[in-house]
Amino acid sequence: MDDNRYSSNRPRRKVSRRTYRNRRLAALAIIGFLVLLFVILIANACKDKSAGKTSSKGKDTTTITTTTTVTDPAVTTTAPTTTTVTEPVNESDFRLDKQTVSIMVGEKDMPRVLEYPDGTLEADERWSTSDPSIAVVDAYGHITGVSPGVCLVTLKSAADPKQEVQIKVTVRGSASDNDSTTSPQSSRAEAPAPSVDDTEGLTYVNGVLLVNKEYGVPATYSPPLNSLCYEQFSLLTSAAAKEGLKIYICTGFRSYKDQEKIYEESVKTYGETMADTCTASPGHSEHQTGLCVDCNTADSSFGYTAEAAWLEQHAHEFGFIIRYPLGKESITGRQYEPWHIRYVGSKIASRIHNSGVCLEEYLGVA
Repeated sequence: MDDNRYSSNRPRRKVSRRTYRNRRLAALAIIGFLVLLFVILIANACKDKSAGKTSSKGKDTTTITTTTTVTDPAVTTTAPTTTTVTEPVNESDFRLDKQTVSIMVGEKDMPRVLEYPDGTLEADERWSTSDPSIAVVDAYGHITGVSPGVCLVTLKSAADPKQEVQIKVTVRGSASDNDSTTSPQSSRAEAPAPSVDDTEGLTYVNGVLLVNKEYGVPATYSPPLNSLCYEQFSLLTSAAAKEGLKIYICTGFRSYKDQEKIYEESVKTYGETMADTCTASPGHSEHQTGLCVDCNTADSSFGYTAEAAWLEQHAHEFGFIIRYPLGKESITGRQYEPWHIRYVGSKIASRIHNSGVCLEEYLGVA
């Protein structure tokens, strides 16, 4: 056997420059391919990692987690459920002064409509809430906090249902002291209750003068507007003015004879049954006590104003209540009058405001 072919001293075969260059190009191509393959594998791994995530196009969301308890005769389990509230949307021609509201439990607020869609009037407003357990809204757009949480309040046009705008409502927990006479923005002193008048023929329940369809005052009873009532009303108007609102006296004290004329005119115009829901009969008007004020304008249009919403939220801080609130017509015997406020002192006014009752319910005579 010839061993020369295994010898390390055997001369090597020369490689041409062209072949050497081709081999280098092939090696670079292989390395480039391997790098590209590595990049593709990394990209796929990142894509798989984020596959479980969902995206919301142009919308932020607030997630609320609640707990639902399911009871079985043998076992009770608790499972979390999730409700997602999107940010408020306005794709209509409604224009509001705000699209977010933040209130405490029991507090109220009202977004102001600055501009309506063509063909839509105030009377065409239709308000609704996505979750009445968190916040409710009345026909005028007054939003009331019920329990902590987040929901959406929607305003639609009855004339054109496609026109709608949403308001995000955040309700925070209520203060622990229901007798508090101040708001989070206020540290004003307590407004004292009016003194008891020992004039014969007046009815007091727990120190509060009661005047309604059942309880009246003598025809000869003619006090001026109570000085304490006027003083607190002046403080109220000053506080409202600081927020750019104008609240003034439309009617203060009204005598028996003046009320008699107004009632007779109302009966002629509307009939006695209807008149009794919007006008007090003589001797049964709170205006004759000197302890109430009609604000700005005594008609339903006032309920749509920012001043009315402010009174709903802050009147109790100055010792006043909305005497004839919405939803209590069957108890008070009177239609909703957002302009009519009655002075009782801030302690009682705060209790009535925080509990959501009317004066008759608070006094236990409903």
